[in-house]
Order: sequence, then structure tokens, then C-alpha cells
Amino acid sequence: MMPEGVRSGGGKSRAILQHLGEAWRCYKANVAWAVPGMPAAVENMILRYVKAKADWWTAAAHYTRERIRRGATVDKAVARRNAGRLTRLWLKAEQERQRAYLKDGPYVGGAEAVAVYTAAVHWLEARRFAPIPFPPLSYKHDAKLLVLALERLRETHGVGGALTAAQREELGLVEAAFDAPHEALARVKRLLLTQRAFKEVGIAFMDMYSHLVPVYDVEPLEKITDAYLDQYLWYEADKRRLWAPWVKPADGEPAPLLVYKWCQALNNLRGGWDTAAGQTTVVVAVRLARVFDKMDLTLVNRLLRLVVDHNLADYMTAKNNVALSFKDMSHVNALGLVRGLQFAPFVAQYYGMVLDLLVLGLGRARDMAGADPARPNGFLQFGDAAAETRHPIRMYMRYVDRVHMVVRFDDADEARALVQRFLTEHPDPTNQNVAGYGNKRCWPRDARMRLLRHDVNLGRAVFWDLQNRLPRALATLEWDDAATFVSVYSRDNPNVLFDMAGFEVRIVPRCRAAAAAGGGGETGGGEADGAWALVDEASKQRTATAHLRVDAASVQRFNNRVRQILMSSGSTTFTKIANKYNTALIGLVTYFREAIVHTRELLDLLVKAETRVQARIMLGLNSKDSNRMPPVIFYAPKELGGLGMLSMGHVL
Repeated sequence: MMPEGVRSGGGKSRAILQHLGEAWRCYKANVAWAVPGMPAAVENMILRYVKAKADWWTAAAHYTRERIRRGATVDKAVARRNAGRLTRLWLKAEQERQRAYLKDGPYVGGAEAVAVYTAAVHWLEARRFAPIPFPPLSYKHDAKLLVLALERLRETHGVGGALTAAQREELGLVEAAFDAPHEALARVKRLLLTQRAFKEVGIAFMDMYSHLVPVYDVEPLEKITDAYLDQYLWYEADKRRLWAPWVKPADGEPAPLLVYKWCQALNNLRGGWDTAAGQTTVVVAVRLARVFDKMDLTLVNRLLRLVVDHNLADYMTAKNNVALSFKDMSHVNALGLVRGLQFAPFVAQYYGMVLDLLVLGLGRARDMAGADPARPNGFLQFGDAAAETRHPIRMYMRYVDRVHMVVRFDDADEARALVQRFLTEHPDPTNQNVAGYGNKRCWPRDARMRLLRHDVNLGRAVFWDLQNRLPRALATLEWDDAATFVSVYSRDNPNVLFDMAGFEVRIVPRCRAAAAAGGGGETGGGEADGAWALVDEASKQRTATAHLRVDAASVQRFNNRVRQILMSSGSTTFTKIANKYNTALIGLVTYFREAIVHTRELLDLLVKAETRVQARIMLGLNSKDSNRMPPVIFYAPKELGGLGMLSMGHVL
């Protein structure tokens, strides 16, 4: 509705239309819009227009995203436009979060910060850790570390494909550093020492269909400095034994081997499968929600100064306090880690390790890491039996932001006391705790956790106890998070269920195989395909079986990768489409291996994916008639004139 007196003049209407466009642009850029001297009636009308359009714009973005997530056919341009809209919506929320922090922060209280800092100081003193110095001018490994850093940067620009102007510039600077390493090193060290103001970092989102991944565009010269610092820090920290054995991922094992080690260690717990006297084992998997978004840069700086030279600590925190920009949107990051920086993994893992100390307590952390810093324990190993059984937490691991923990109650009274403390704080007279307790629905009904009152309350009590160990300002543990699951092994529950690194695992001890039998035709007796026989280290007997599946998120990830291949194959050659599919398939099979056998959803998806890729190639030849395109064309090797496609769908 036009206000009175505006309809008459065409010039006025045109001016108002321009104001409408400008107000909408300001909304999208998250900039305040105000025109001095504008009549209140006109201003209200423009604000109403912006509100209505914003509601439509947001709803349309979410509706399209839901269709993309569900797997509906969406045009490439629509998907790209939707990613842009979601980027703007995310940045608006992020700017609001940063503004709230500057207004109400810091969120970490003095007492909490002191407790965290004190824990880190005591731990580093106990481990006799010598801080990492500023890289000396004549450092022995300078040239090697620089080459590693430059090669890592060069790898990101793949062999094929045209480069943008910015990528060409970066590649030129990398090659120049290769040609003149001494000048490059001198510049890097000078910048580490003196640079505290940085160019703004561009941010965009890569669309993975189920979620968006932020991609940061850092200025090339600064990126070379960061890459060198990253290599230097990891090398020196490893040499000085900074990392505790529970910090993962690590160089000791790839992820599938890590899952196997965890299963094997769980099988070798002292008395781990005994339940006759009411003993219980609780396996916890939980995510530290938004832990890297909540990192307070002042606290991080103080913690970093304990392990690295103060100049490096100042450089790293100043680099996180940088302007982030997307098109016409820009804000300064004052809270949280900028994940696209080369050294961000180092900061994240160190900060995570300090939080681990709060969860474990310094005494238990010392038991797990080893009493003598010069001879640390291996992963999931203890110095002696007394150290292992001294505390209920028997196994602990943090994989980036996911915590996996095994708590063993050898004394039934201990478990009962914990449940009692939990129910005193959170009474449950109507037995509602069972209703909201998650379960692993990927397994057959009789192979899932049996939701009996005692076990459910114990699972919730262990989670509640874990929740209370971390200040909410540093990280939150959410019971309703999809990544949270607490499995209880007890007299009534013969299965141990958990998921790790893309695998769903169900461990059944041989002594309980009869109670757990019926899990989709797999018993704990004979080793079926898609299962690991777990061996007791003392007796060398097979005492348990770990049944494996691929988790739903990994199945969805493979599906989305195939969708990406098909969507980006506009005028691509057929061999390129087949090669991309082969790469995705080889990656899936070599990672999950025997877990694929019993994952029916994935086997069905492989057949569908193969058919869709072939249909896309046939469409390129303007025909979907299978008589004109026999299988030999797809599967024959390239040397014989075929496309060299690999088949996992057993359609041959």
C-alpha cells in the first residue's frame, strides 16, 4: 500500500523503487539501512516490503535446500544460487554471534579460565615439556620443512583443469619460493616476528548436498608463511612429545585400523565381559558441540604461550582475529577458530587436548600417558594392571571433536551410587528416560540395546557426569545430538554398540553369543563375512566378534559424491566421468572393505550409482537404448576401446 500523497508523482514512485532496491541490498549485506529525512510512512512501507521479501527469500532457500538434501533433481544453477543464499544466511547469523560476543563477552569466566590454564600448566610440567622456540635463523631442517609446506600448497592445485588468476598467482609465488628458498625463509621468519595485521580472508561454501563446508581464501604470501609455521610446529611438537596418545587422528594408524585397535582393546579389558556380580561396561560416543566456534582467542593465546614462543602465539591468535568477507558482506572474527588457516589443525588439537585433561582429570591422564614422560605409553596401553583398574575410565580417545570413552564399573554399588546422584538431580518418576534414549536402528531389532530401566539410567548418568566436567562456555555435550550414543553392556545387554570413523560396530563376546544370537543371521560363533574375530592377548583365543556395517552418513556421502560427478559433467568427456566414478568407488571400497558386505543400503546404492553414471554417458550420445550401448563399451579397458569403468554393483 502506497502512503497518501505518493501516488501522484511518477518521479516519487521511481525514487521509492530505488530506495526499495537499496534497502533490499542492505538487508542481504547485513548492513543497517537508513535515509535521513525520509517520511516515516514511506520508511515503514519500505521496511514492510523488505521484511516480506526476506521471509520469502529465506523460506525459498530452505525449501530448495531440503529438496537438494532429499536427493530431488535440481538444476546446477539452482544449487549454486542456493549455496550462495545459505552462505549469506550463515554469515548474518555469524555476524550476530560476533556482535553479541563483543557486547556481552567474554563468556569464559575468570575462575573457569584459571582452572583450564592451571590444568595445562600442571600437565606440561609433569610431562617435562620444553616449549617450542621461535625458528632460529640457521635451523637445521629449514629447507626440508619449507619444501614440505610448498609441496602441500602445490598439491591443492590439481594437475588438470584451468586455474583462476588468483590460483595462478599463488602457484607463481610457490614456484618462486622453490627457486629461492633462502629469501623465502627469511621473509617467512620476518613476517612471523613482525606481522600482526592481515589482509581479509575470503569465505565461500562448498556444497556437499547434505551439508556445506566453508572454504577460506587466504592471501598467497600469508599462506606460505602459515604453511611453513604449520610444518615447523607439528615437527617440533612431535619431537618434544607434546601429544598424548589419545589424540587422534595420528600418524600411527589410518582410521579403519584405529577402529580395529579400539575393538581389540575393548575385548582385552581386564574382566571386561564379566557381568555375574552386576558389573557393567559403558561405551560413550559424544561430540564436543561447537567447540572450535567457542574458542576464546585470549584464552587460546595464553595456552599457546605455554607450548610455543610468545611471538608465534601472538601471530597465531592475531591471524584468527581477521576480517572475513563474502561479496559485499564483511566482519572481523573475534570469537572462534578460522578453520581455513594452515596451522588451524595444530591449534585445534592442542586446545582439544587441554579439554581432554578436564574430562579425564590429571591423575587419570597421567595413568594413560605413562608415569615416565621419557617412556610414554602407547595408545590404549597402561604401565601395569593397578594403573588400568584404578579408575572407572578404562579407554579414552578424541578424534578431532568426537570423544569416545569406555567406563567400566567392577563394583555394582559404584554404578548404583552414580545413578542415584543423577536421579536426585533429575528425578524420573514416570520412567521417561527410556522414551528419549537413542538406539542403533541400523542393526536388527534383537541386536540393538535393550532399553531396560537400570541400563538406561546408568547410560544417562555417565553422560550427565561427563557433561558436568566441561564448562558450557568452552564446549557443550548435547544428549539429542545425532553423534551422541551411550551403549551399556550388562547382565541384560549382551551387545556393545558404537560408531567410529564411518563404521557401525557391534561387539558380541563369545560367552554371551547365545543371548545375542539372531542378529540378522550372524551369531557370535562362526566368523561371518563382514566381521572381525577379536583375540584375547593372554590366552590367544578368539573371545569376541565385531560385526561391521557402513554408517548412514558415509552411505549418504558416497551418494552425494556421485550426484556431484553427475551434476558437474555438463560437457565433460565420457572417460572423465568414468574416471571420477572409479576414483570415488576405489576410495569407498579400500576404506570400508569388509564392512560393505552387510550394508544392504550401500549395495543397493552402488547398483543405482553405476546405472546413473551409465545413463548420463548414454544421454551424451542422445540415446538411452541399452541395445546400442552394450556393457562391453563401459567395462572394457581403455586399451581395447572401452571406458574402463569398474563395477561393484554385480550387474555383470
